[in-house]
Order: sequence, then structure tokens, then C-alpha cells
Amino acid sequence: MLLRPPVREHLLPLMDGLLREFSTLHRLSGCEGAEQAARRMVSLLQEQGLDARLMHCPLYLSDPLAGRLRLPEQPQWQCDAKTRSFSAHCPQGVEGRAYYDAVACEPRTDLEWRSWAQDVRGKIVIAGQGFEDYVQRLCAAGAAGLIHIWGSAETALHEETVGPVWGTPEPDDFLRYPRLPVICVNQQDGQRLLAQLQREPLLVLEIATELNFHVAECSMPVVDIPGTTPEFVLLSSHYDAWHEGVTDNATGNALCLAMAIHFHQQPQTLLRGLRIIWWSGHSNARYGGSTWYADNYRQQLKQHCVAHINVDSPGCLDAVDVVLNASGAESHVFLNAAVEAVTGEPARRITTLGKGGDQSFWGCGLPLHFAFREVPLEKTSQSPGSGGGWWWHTEADTYDKVDLNILWRDTQIHAHWLESLLTQPALPLAPLAYLNGLQQSLAELISAISPEFDLRLVAEKLQQLQPVLAELTAKWQKDPMTWQPQLKQAIAGLHRLRYSSVDDFHYDLSYRGGAFPGFQELAAQRGETSPEMWLMMTTRFCRQRDRALSLLENVAAICRS
Repeated sequence: MLLRPPVREHLLPLMDGLLREFSTLHRLSGCEGAEQAARRMVSLLQEQGLDARLMHCPLYLSDPLAGRLRLPEQPQWQCDAKTRSFSAHCPQGVEGRAYYDAVACEPRTDLEWRSWAQDVRGKIVIAGQGFEDYVQRLCAAGAAGLIHIWGSAETALHEETVGPVWGTPEPDDFLRYPRLPVICVNQQDGQRLLAQLQREPLLVLEIATELNFHVAECSMPVVDIPGTTPEFVLLSSHYDAWHEGVTDNATGNALCLAMAIHFHQQPQTLLRGLRIIWWSGHSNARYGGSTWYADNYRQQLKQHCVAHINVDSPGCLDAVDVVLNASGAESHVFLNAAVEAVTGEPARRITTLGKGGDQSFWGCGLPLHFAFREVPLEKTSQSPGSGGGWWWHTEADTYDKVDLNILWRDTQIHAHWLESLLTQPALPLAPLAYLNGLQQSLAELISAISPEFDLRLVAEKLQQLQPVLAELTAKWQKDPMTWQPQLKQAIAGLHRLRYSSVDDFHYDLSYRGGAFPGFQELAAQRGETSPEMWLMMTTRFCRQRDRALSLLENVAAICRS
């Protein structure tokens, strides 16, 4: 390593001290515990000689307080329930006949959705999922409510959200928030409920929800370690949490604290700066903090930021295997080199980034976006976070769920990545591999959607991009500092196509993901679709096709300039 390696004896006690402090703080954005945590983070950084400060952003928050399920005709029947952030607030309760959607997790055609809408109207639906797009359909169909049965066997109830809006809403977005109550029950109670419904097909249910919707000014700690150039790397982690959230995400906060101290104390001056931000609003404002930052610092990010590394839930008990999520533009050699240097072997897998993790910067021109994840050898919970641990988003996410040795492993991996990014002139870009991946993803999409939505022009444009991107890549490899700005712009243009369906200043709905999200809804056949929906899909196709062609023309022009 060009820089001094991180010193466990120096950094790990500081990290552990932060974990122990945060393990006593309820840190949901907008509450005093979260503000106390933000102030403490700044204090710790300042004690180490860093010029840390607090930023303040107003956020629209939805705090879930209580959920209740009752069988009016069987008052002795009881179970625990939780509501969801951005569920409707219905403290008085709503009553309706139960309807079990046994295939809620399976795809449906438009005509099947229309028939389903008639079935669920006025009903309290019981389903094995509670994703935002499903809740949106329930609202449109006039369902009375949703009971989500958790899909794995742990008895703990998980906090979650059904908010479809990424970040703070605009006035038009506000209409999208659910107008029905949503609760979740664990698998055992869900099976008891289904057994009761089988005995009583006309079973009547009552569900009630309590939420606190409010606007609050929330703090976000930030620290800059300057480099000799204006360029910087953005390292981030959300410090807000459900309950005390030690593995989601106090461990990530501790890792970022260690990186701030480690790179601040290097005797050499860095080439690029390191900016570290601890987000608020991840949990109860649907990535509100990172979105606010993108909205308010867009030009600075566009001009100077070369990478965003998001840190969420490192250092988890039993999470022995490393998994990486990356945009596709990153060199796999670079990503795996850090993992191999620390563990002796590459990551179990490298997958494309999904929808989540404060990935709010697709419209900000950043070429590199990646995030570290970890999983146990055998996953027994449906939990997508906390290293696959059953305690994710529950009151049980406590200090005993941390493995300090795994946390130190994860810290070292991030130190390797950051050292390269902060000291090496050439960024670890893989533009041709990324383009090949886009072509493969588009081919898979073409095979899935109706042939009437002809994407051959987009495929041809991608193919035509190959030689000009290859020429620019060759120039960059010979002279990185001259050609890197153009290559960064070209990759950012491809990101807009791959990860977004809107302009640079807006955000896709929280559930709209996958490769080329503007085309994802077109996976339908005309004979299985109503005339109205087919017209709407055709309109979307035309607009998204022309957007894609325009973006690719811009990328080609950047490559040639």
C-alpha cells in the first residue's frame, strides 16, 4: 500500500465505543436520539482533529407507531402486528371481509390484474408480500387494507415502508402515498389467520394503524479530507435507524468514522479528497437525506465527485461471505483486489445495484457507484439487510449481533478501495465491459417484452457505440488525465439509461428498478392487455425509446469530441 495501513489497535476501540454509544440511542430521523447521535459523531471526529460539521435538511417523515389486527366476531383471537412507514393513518380502524391473495408474489397480466381488482375491492387483503407497487394496485382497486404475512419463520416483526416516492415528494407525488392501512404479521400468526379463514370463508377482519406524519429539520454529519485536486470520493452511510439499529447501521457509521480518522492521519497528501456524509431520512423519509443532498449539491457532485460508496450493515454476526453490488462500470479486478487482499479470495459474487441503499445520484454524473454487502453461509431469513440476520429492522438489532472481527475485515476492504481511488490518477473504470453488459441486459429485455415494442433501434445504437467508446477507452488508457473527464461523462450517460427513466432532476418511483427501468413495464402481450393499458404502454414505449436514443447519441458525441 502506498499509504499506511489502518491500525486495528487504534481504530477498532473507537469504532466499538461508537457502537456501544449508539446501541443506547433510538435513532429514527426527527427524534432526539437521532440528533444526539449526529452531534456525537461530529464530536468524535473533532476530537481526532477533523473539521467535521452538521448539515441540516428538512424532511417529510412517516413514523410508524402501532398496528392492530382484530377479529370482531372472535375477540379472544389475538396477534402482534406492526404498521408500515407511509401506510395510511387509520387509528379508528377499518373493517372488511378477508381476501387471501395466494399468488400475490406471482406475475399477472393486465387482464388478470383487472379481474383481481374486482375481487379485492372493499376487502382486507392477506398476502405474502407488501411491496410498494402491490400496495399501489390495492389502493387503485379500492381495497380496504393489507395484511402482509412475513415470508420466513422468525417471530420478530420487521419495520418497513410502503412509500413509493424516492425522497421528499413534490405536490404531484403526494397523491401517490397509500390511502389504506397496511400491517405486517409474522409467519406463524399469518398461518393461524389463514387457517381461520379456511374455516370461515366470510371472515371479517379489522385492522388499525397509527402513524406520525411530520416535517422536521434533521442533521447530517459531514467531514472533508482534502486532496490536491478538486475531485473527491463520496463515502456514505445512514445513521438513522429503526430502534437502536446496531447492525443497520451503527456498524456502517463506525466504519465511516474509522475511514475519516485513517485518511486524515496519513502523512501524504491525497490526490483526491474524501467526503464522508452520514445520511438522515433513510428509514422514515425513503432516502430523504441523500436525495436532499443530490438536489442541493448537484452541480458540485457533477463537476467533482468521481465515486459514491455506500456503507450499509457491515460487521454482522455470521455474515462471513462478501457480496458486492456495483453499477457495472467498475473494474471487477479493482473490486475484488481489495477483497482478496484482506480475505485471500474474491467476493462470492458481484451483482448490479438494485433499488435502494441511498443510490440517489444517477442524475449527478458520477461514474462509479458501488456498495459492500455480506451474507451468512446459509440464509434462513427473508431479511435483505443486517448481513441476512433475522434481527434486521427489529428491536433485536442490538450490540450482540456485531462481530468485531468481521467489522474489521470490512473496514480493511474499504480502506483498500479508498486508497486506490484517492491516490491513483486513473479511475478503475471498465467502460467496454459495462457496454457489453448493457447489450446483454437489453437482449434479455427484448426477449421478455412484446415484439410490438421494437427496441432494435436502441440495440443498434448501443452496438454503434462500441467502436467510438473503444477508441476513447484506448486514449484514456494511454493518457488518463487528459481523457478521463470525457470517459466519466460517457459512463454517466450510460448510467442514466441503465438506472433511470426520468430526467436528471427527478427520481424514479421506489419500486421502479431493473435494467432500463423505462422499458420494464412493457413485458406484456397485447392479447392479455386491455386496450386502455396497451395505449398507455405504447405511449410509454415511444417516449422511453426516444429518450434512450437521445441519451445514446449524446454519449456517442461525447466519445467523439
